[in-house]
Amino acid sequence: MDQLLPRFVSDVNPVALYASDSRNPHPDRPWLMLNMVTSADGATASGGVSGGLSSPEDREVFAAIRAVADVILVGAETVRREGYGPPKARPEAAESRANRSQAPRPCLAVVSRSLDLDFAAPLFDDHPPPMLFTVADPPADRLAKAEAVAAVHRLGAERVDLTEVLRRIGQEGARVVLAEGGPGLNAQLLAAGLLDEVCWTISPTLAGGDTPRMVQGAPPRLDRLRLVRVLAQGHTLFLRYLNH
Repeated sequence: MDQLLPRFVSDVNPVALYASDSRNPHPDRPWLMLNMVTSADGATASGGVSGGLSSPEDREVFAAIRAVADVILVGAETVRREGYGPPKARPEAAESRANRSQAPRPCLAVVSRSLDLDFAAPLFDDHPPPMLFTVADPPADRLAKAEAVAAVHRLGAERVDLTEVLRRIGQEGARVVLAEGGPGLNAQLLAAGLLDEVCWTISPTLAGGDTPRMVQGAPPRLDRLRLVRVLAQGHTLFLRYLNH
């Protein structure tokens, strides 16, 4: 893998590279990264899932980005579609995580207003269990099932209050949170002004169709991003933007 910007460097190690980036938490919440893969024409999925857009190179960078996070934040629809399981420990990232006083692997936080999740899935067998963020008054039967297998936080009336979610995660000691979508969750994070960093993989594919964009449903706004790094392997590009 080569670095094209800010200067050309051949054969870079993405695990070491992403681990070396500075990510300082805010006074009231952690630093928030967003990582997504799209086709060259902006599709976020093929056949309903992102796997069709991925590649060995993308999975390598995906793992490197996950390796810097304390918590991975994801929406319930993405959990259902992508078959999420407990995050895995990456042996090659163990030393840098230990140097940052991080746990051996990130934990998962799921946002779900309806709690429409499979609570028998392996995701909920993890130790510690995932954090589950829902609204103040979710369906009572699902709430009881959720509380049996996860740490449930009820934040917000009609919609989960993501600003409070980030604060609550920060109170648990997290300094870096990685959001992995989907587009609806990304839209809410953008609308709340919470995104600090965008990591965007551009797959060398054309998908067509009507799949949502990376951010779908947010009120119109124009955040100016600063491109700080471009990596390339094969025909796949990996862009890192800062929202500052």
